[in-house]
Amino acid sequence: MVERLLGRRRAEAPDPIDPPADFYSPRELTYVTPVGRRLSDYEASICQNQPDFGQYDSGGWYLLSPEGRALFDEGTTALRHPNWFDYRDPSTLWQRTYVRQQAEQERAIAAALETARMDDAFADVDSAWACDILARYYEAWGCAEWGLFLAYTYPVREALSDTLTMAFVFAAVDHLRHQQAIGLYSLDLEDEVLGYRSGLGPDTWISDAALQPSRRVVEGLMATDDWGEMVIVTALLFEPLLSAFVTSQFLRRHAALNGDILTPAIILTAERDRARNRAATVALVELLLGPSDRKGRPVPAGHNRDVLQDWIDHWAPLVLEAVDAFVPVFDLPPARGPSAAAARERVVAGCHDLLCDAGLELPGAAS
Repeated sequence: MVERLLGRRRAEAPDPIDPPADFYSPRELTYVTPVGRRLSDYEASICQNQPDFGQYDSGGWYLLSPEGRALFDEGTTALRHPNWFDYRDPSTLWQRTYVRQQAEQERAIAAALETARMDDAFADVDSAWACDILARYYEAWGCAEWGLFLAYTYPVREALSDTLTMAFVFAAVDHLRHQQAIGLYSLDLEDEVLGYRSGLGPDTWISDAALQPSRRVVEGLMATDDWGEMVIVTALLFEPLLSAFVTSQFLRRHAALNGDILTPAIILTAERDRARNRAATVALVELLLGPSDRKGRPVPAGHNRDVLQDWIDHWAPLVLEAVDAFVPVFDLPPARGPSAAAARERVVAGCHDLLCDAGLELPGAAS
C-alpha cells in the first residue's frame, strides 16, 4: 500500500529530480539530501531511529516521567533549533566503525606494552617519575575521565536527535576507555617498576591541592542539567585547556625525558579521540549558528550565540583556575621539559583559536 502510494505521488511530481519542498510527507526520507541520494551507512544505521515529535506520531502516548515531562523535552537545553535531526557527526562513525577504530587503538597500546616488556624498556623509567608522578597524578586523571564518562550519560539520555545521541555515546565511551587504559597501565607499572604502588590515584584526586579545582569542574559538569552546556563546556573548554595541559603538555612531554616511552603512546590515543569529539562539537555549534535548517526554517542563531557565550564566560575562569592549580606539579619530575608558563600559553592560545573559529570568545585568558 505504501509503495503504491509513493509510486503514485512520485508519478505526479512535476520534477522527480527536484520536487517541491512540500511534496513528500514527513514519513518519507526527507533527511536525505539531495532527494534520491543513496543513504550512507552512517545515515542508514543512525538517522530516524529516535522519535521526532515534529515529524512523527504524537498525542501523549509516549512514556512520561512521574511529573509528567515528555520522553524528549526541548526544555532540557537552553539552545534552540527547528530540527535537531539536521545534525551530522563529521566522523560519520556508527557502532561497527567506532568499535573497529577503537580496537585499533587498543591493539596499538597492547603492542607497545608487549614490546616494552620484551626489550626491558620499563627498566629505563625513572623510579621517581613512576612512583611520584604516574602513580599519583596520571592515575588520578583516570578519576577525571570517569567523571566525564558519567557526565556524558545525561546528554546521551536527553539529546533531541538520534545523531546527537550517538555522537555523545561515542564521546562517553571514549572517556571510559581512557580511564580504563590508565587503570590497566597502572597495574602494568606495579608489575614492572620497583616501588610503584597502584591505587594512589583516588586519594590524590580527592585530597591533592593541585587537583581540587579540576575536581570541582568535573563534579560541576556531572551536575549540569543542560545537556548542551555539558557537551559544549567539556569539548570546547575542559578538553583543549585542562585535559591538554595535564595529559598532553605535562605527562606526554615530560615522560620521554624520564625514560618513559609508554605513557605518550597511551595519551596519543586519547588525543585522537579528543580531536574527533572536538570536531563533532564544532559541527553542533555550526548547526546552532547557521541561518536556517535543511527545510529553510530560520535558526535562532543570535539566541544560541548568547547562550553559548554565557556558558563559556561562566566556565572559563573555573577551568583556568584548575589549569593554574596544576602549575606546581610541573616542578616535580626529576627531568623537566617545557615550563608550565609555556604550556599554559600553548593551551590557552589553542582554545582561543578554537573558540574564535566557532564564533565565540575565550575570556580571562591572560596569565
